[in-house]
Amino acid sequence: MKRNQAGFTLIEVMAAFAVFALLFGVLLQILSTSMTNTRRAGDYTQAALWAQSKLDVLGLDNVLQPGETSGEFDDRFRWFLRVEEVMTFDDSGLNLEELPVSLYAVELVVEWGENPTREAVFTTMRSVDLYWEERQQGGASR
Repeated sequence: MKRNQAGFTLIEVMAAFAVFALLFGVLLQILSTSMTNTRRAGDYTQAALWAQSKLDVLGLDNVLQPGETSGEFDDRFRWFLRVEEVMTFDDSGLNLEELPVSLYAVELVVEWGENPTREAVFTTMRSVDLYWEERQQGGASR
């Protein structure tokens, strides 16, 4: 006599549980990686905002000078600034040293975190009018 079986065998239940556990582990790994990447993207965004604020005021308070400086934005983010005067020539042979401006290469490194330290590097060029003070004094006397 044959009996119709109802339900699952122990092997089927164990196989289903193993597949569930494997897929759940993969899902947790994906979520963990996503959270890590989201935090890292947030840190890079914050570093870019700090860098933009630093580069926006560069040369406004005082005349841009070659050299290196450093400081901290807050308790997490530190900055290192290097300014170098550059001499350039264009393809036509024009010597830019003859122009009334100085050209500076600016590199700003923003670091954060501990072991390992993360960093974002921002580079730009700035020009400085060599006769700005004279023009200001001439305009004030009028």
